[in-house]
Amino acid sequence: MWKKWIMIMFITILAVGWGSVYLATGIVSALAWWGMQAFSIVGFISVIITLCVIVGKLFSRSKIHKTTVTMFILSTAAAWPACWFVGIGQIAYPVNVNSATPKVTIRLPFNETVRVGWGGEQLQTNYHAIEPNQRWAYDFIAPQKEITNSQLEDYGIYGVEVIAPASGTVISVEDSEADLTPGNDNFKSMVGNHIYIRLDETGTYLVLAHLKQGSVKVEVGQHIEEGAVIARVGNSGNSSEPHLHIHHQRQDPSKTSMFLSEGLPLYFRDIDGPSMPKGGNRIEDGRDVPTGEVISPNKK
Repeated sequence: MWKKWIMIMFITILAVGWGSVYLATGIVSALAWWGMQAFSIVGFISVIITLCVIVGKLFSRSKIHKTTVTMFILSTAAAWPACWFVGIGQIAYPVNVNSATPKVTIRLPFNETVRVGWGGEQLQTNYHAIEPNQRWAYDFIAPQKEITNSQLEDYGIYGVEVIAPASGTVISVEDSEADLTPGNDNFKSMVGNHIYIRLDETGTYLVLAHLKQGSVKVEVGQHIEEGAVIARVGNSGNSSEPHLHIHHQRQDPSKTSMFLSEGLPLYFRDIDGPSMPKGGNRIEDGRDVPTGEVISPNKK
C-alpha cells in the first residue's frame, strides 16, 4: 500500500509542479521551476533505489512488480532536472518573450565595439536562459575571439567605460570587491561590484555586474541620465573573464532573492545588429571559442 501512496505523491508533485511552470505566470511559475529542480534530488535518489530493486529481482529471477516499474519511470521523470547541473537535457525557462511584460529597449552600455558572449532568446546562445531571473540576460566581452593570457589588461574590454543604458535611480552599489584573474574562483559574491538601477520608464530594474574595483561613479539614491559614464568593466564576483553582465527584472534585486525574481525582456536600440543580439560559443581544440555577434553603437 505504501508504494501506491508514494506513486500518488510523485504523480501529484510532477503534475502540479510542471503544470505551474507552464500554465502559471510570474512568481508562481518561477517558484515551481526552482521547486522541480529541488525535487529532482528526491527523484534521483528514488531512481537509484528502484533500479537496485529491479536489478536484484533480475538476478534472483523474481517477478518485477508493475508498481516498481511505474515507480522507476516516475522517478526518472522527477530526476530529469538533476541532469541539468551537468549540462544534460537542459531547457530554457519556458516563458514567451512576446507575452512577458514590461519590455524595455535601452542603449548599448558602451561607446565602442563589443562581442555578445551570451545573449538572446535560445539556450544555445544564452546559458542564462535556464534561470527565471536572468531569462534574457547578456554578457558582453572583448571583441577578440580568443584570449588565453591571465593578465586582466590583455582583455580588450577590461577597464572600458560603462555607460548608463537608461535613466533611473541607483538603488544599490558595490565597489570594493577585488578583480580576480581568470580562473580564480575565490570571489566574495556572485555579482561582484555592481550597480542596480530602478528605471524611470517602467519602475523595473537593471542589474549591471562584475564591475572594476574602485570604478563606480554613482551613489545609492542618485538619479542618473542615460548616456552618463557610471563605471568601468571589471572581473569581480563569479566571473570567468572580464565582462559586463546586464539583465532586466521585475523585482528589486537589492531586496528580493533570485528565487523570487522574474527576468524580463531586454532590447537594444541604435546598434549595428538585431535589437536582441545573440551570443554563443563552440569548442575548438578543447577550448571555448566565442561565436556571439560583434556589435557597435550606431554613430549619430
